[in-house]
Amino acid sequence: MNYPRALQFLPLVAALIFATPLARSADADILAALKAKGAEPVETKGALTGLSFKDCTGLTEADYQQIHQLTHLKSLNFGKGFNDAGLKALGTMPDLESLVTNGMDLTDEGVGVLANFPNLHTFALFHPGKGFTGTGLAALAKLRLERLTVGGSLEFGDVAMAAVASLGTLKEFRTWHTGVTIDGIKKLPALKGLTSLTLGQRLAHTPPTMLSDEALPVLADCSSLETLNLQEARLTLGALGQLKKLSKLKHLNLDGIDIPESDVAALKSQFTGVDVRWKAPDDVTKKRIGELFGAK
Repeated sequence: MNYPRALQFLPLVAALIFATPLARSADADILAALKAKGAEPVETKGALTGLSFKDCTGLTEADYQQIHQLTHLKSLNFGKGFNDAGLKALGTMPDLESLVTNGMDLTDEGVGVLANFPNLHTFALFHPGKGFTGTGLAALAKLRLERLTVGGSLEFGDVAMAAVASLGTLKEFRTWHTGVTIDGIKKLPALKGLTSLTLGQRLAHTPPTMLSDEALPVLADCSSLETLNLQEARLTLGALGQLKKLSKLKHLNLDGIDIPESDVAALKSQFTGVDVRWKAPDDVTKKRIGELFGAK
């Protein structure tokens, strides 16, 4: 045996033997510390792949830096108290694919830090703080962001939709209860790869609306759509018929849409090959629709 040559591989063999147990031990220590701060682990096939925090108000910069050390994480879910400083402290997490926030306190400038997350495909913002208007999303254009959700923010308006339209890799966009109007909806046809779209109503009880008959010819120009979900509006059969222009459409969901049931039946007969589903508005939704669209 050529001992000198064999010896040169000992460091590699030692690394293979010891690296995994040590790494697991380190991860376990970090996870234990983060659980004490409210972390809920997400596991896939027995492996830690994500963390969820319902309340981030007690997290420190050191806590976020510990999260950063879990470089293999695929998903993070942050609740109230998540802010610019916390996002910055995370640094770059090369494997992170999904970031979901609820009640965050990020700014448009702070959101731009996500441009350093090279594999981020999904970003959801529920009830973001007033410091976020959505214009900062334009900084994410260099990512291959595929899914974006924004809900519960009157500050997220038509100017923000111009930033959304710059995210050319989007396949799914969902927005409801925001400040967007028909002018913002007109930006959507620029997203040539969009296959799934969910539009709810504007966060208001008085006009203007976000979703109405006026929006339907615009949506008919989103030629790549396969799934379209429409929520909380009064729509007519004639206007909905314009969506037949969507040659790739497979699913049309009308959730809380004020339309006669007989018109829904007629719509289904017109849209052959499309799964059309309708849910009548409940009393709370009927009240909002009445305030936005007026009495019938």
